Amino acid sequence: MAIAYFCKNTSFDMDGREYQLTQEITTGLWQVHEVRTGRIHEFSIQELQQHYSEGKLVFMEDAEKSAKTKEAFKEKSKKISHQTDSIEWEKAKIRRMYVKAVEHLPCTAALMKAAIQEVWKKRNKDKSEADAEIAPNWTTVSRWKKKYLTNGKDAFALVDEHHHKGNRNDRYDEEVMHIVSDCIDKIYLQRERKTIEDTTEEAVVMVTRENKQRARLEQLPVPTRRLVRRMIGLIPAFDRCAARYGRIAANRIYRSKLKHLVTKKALESAEIDHTKLDLFVIDDDSHIPLGRPWLTICIDSHTRCILGIYIGFEPPSYLTVGKCLKHAFLPKSDLQQQYPDIRNSWEAHGVMEQLFVDNGLEFHSISLEKACFAFGVEIIYTPRKQPWFKGKIERFNRTLNEGISHGISGTTFSNIFEKDDYDPAKHAVVTLSSLRLIIHKWIADYYHQKPHRSLDEQTPAIMWSSSVHTEDIALAHNPAEMDVLLGKAVRDKRVTHKGIEINNLLYNSPELMQLRRKYGEELTVEIRIDESDIGHLYVILKDHQGHIEVPALDKDYASGTTLWQHKICRKYAKENFNKVDVYSYARAKTEIREIVENELKLKRKKSNSKIARHNDANQQAAIKAAAKSAVNKAQKIGSKKPDKSLGSNKPAVAKIRPSYTPVIDQRA
Repeated sequence: MAIAYFCKNTSFDMDGREYQLTQEITTGLWQVHEVRTGRIHEFSIQELQQHYSEGKLVFMEDAEKSAKTKEAFKEKSKKISHQTDSIEWEKAKIRRMYVKAVEHLPCTAALMKAAIQEVWKKRNKDKSEADAEIAPNWTTVSRWKKKYLTNGKDAFALVDEHHHKGNRNDRYDEEVMHIVSDCIDKIYLQRERKTIEDTTEEAVVMVTRENKQRARLEQLPVPTRRLVRRMIGLIPAFDRCAARYGRIAANRIYRSKLKHLVTKKALESAEIDHTKLDLFVIDDDSHIPLGRPWLTICIDSHTRCILGIYIGFEPPSYLTVGKCLKHAFLPKSDLQQQYPDIRNSWEAHGVMEQLFVDNGLEFHSISLEKACFAFGVEIIYTPRKQPWFKGKIERFNRTLNEGISHGISGTTFSNIFEKDDYDPAKHAVVTLSSLRLIIHKWIADYYHQKPHRSLDEQTPAIMWSSSVHTEDIALAHNPAEMDVLLGKAVRDKRVTHKGIEINNLLYNSPELMQLRRKYGEELTVEIRIDESDIGHLYVILKDHQGHIEVPALDKDYASGTTLWQHKICRKYAKENFNKVDVYSYARAKTEIREIVENELKLKRKKSNSKIARHNDANQQAAIKAAAKSAVNKAQKIGSKKPDKSLGSNKPAVAKIRPSYTPVIDQRA
């Protein structure tokens, strides 16, 4: 950067106009000439200095000369600023010493030689004759001086310009450059990601074809690999990556987060996401591999504490999100009762102010929006295919997989090349109940107690206790209503004399009939469904007057049954019995459990993931009671007279055996 002075003939730009100092009228008062209009202005030196300090005044002295070398100096300055100890910069500092010694001397040999000799003696005072440097010629120093003054006493002007040496003209014709550019577009900048060698060969073939149609004196030079590489290097790196790997990959590689989310307290914002563990889980009873479980996690952005988790074989859905949020909202006061091996308490809980989610279908639902609206939670959707906008949960998922899954027998390894001959299904040794204990213990006793780099080496547990008090934690008004608010919302369901029909099941109660009598026979209501238990649903009353719980008419079948299990029963009944009534569902439910039991006995792996979903959830006692009731009901129906509505004169009830009861302890 050059220097300038407030002196005569100094030009500067101020407020978009060019001015020139003509003369100092009195001490501190300058007459200024406006170049474009010729007007004369008067400014005090204090006013000019004030405009200069505010950035409104920019010097333009030697603008024409500086413009010629602006790009070269810009590149050179950038190089020197990053390599201040380079040999070129050391040479420039030595040259500046000689230039400063002769700066105010006339360019005569005698005077300049004397000044140069003094600088030389000073630099080589303590050196031997062998180590002493050679003094520069006075004409060389004169050339340095001219260059230094021409560029406004900019020391960067004294750096060697080796990049300007040599022949700068391109030896290839413009037609060759066009051919090479086309080959780069067609060969190199494609998703097939062909090599520079392939591009060079294509360019040589195209130029050779062109030369066959030209006279001998008009032959084009054959392009080389060096030319192709140089032209590829001129293409911006982002454009090259986008063309060869796709724009999404380019955005990920060359991403830059300009706005950093700064939180001031706990529960100000949280992030939620799903991950599939790199671990095979086995059944607690039969020790058969069941597959890889899903884990839904909610993390607090300020303290890095885990607010809630949900473990299961259910793929990401509103059910898994709702269960995770419920676990995040509620205190974990019974954690050490469920898992006595855990030493530390899990204090993190409460309703967050903001919830950062991605664009998964489970997050784009009216049910989630209404639930978050009821709790005062603002949902913030991150940009598509840009997971770094919620990097805390993404990084934790990796940490969790590395800390729990990898190193335990049964891991699948996220990289297929690390598997070798390892068979995870054969060597799986972690039971589902053990996995739940491991994850809860890892979070409470390890992750929350380990110093975190982004928290200035504080632990998340200490960060939580120091940044939030119990009275500052937002809680749900009524925990009993959380299942209602976190249930799947269904709007405009009509209430008939039969009640509410949904998923081929009927729900009715005296309270629901009272609503119909009050609001008329065309009554439509909004309902909430707990997908983990379709034995009941909730009807939201108008004018925010609360809700009523409406049970299923067939409690024996529906109670404790998940929506996923019910859909399987419907499909099974339709395919095997060609009927879709409650009796068929009960019969299908029992036979499916027998199939699951046989699958476990035969050690088949094909349906292990689905088997785990059958055995998953927190309804062990409910499923057992429902299965027993279904069998009893089926036997009663079989002993009665045939019912034409069932479509069969002799229902095969005698063949129904007691259902399989899962023994997996799956607590939230």
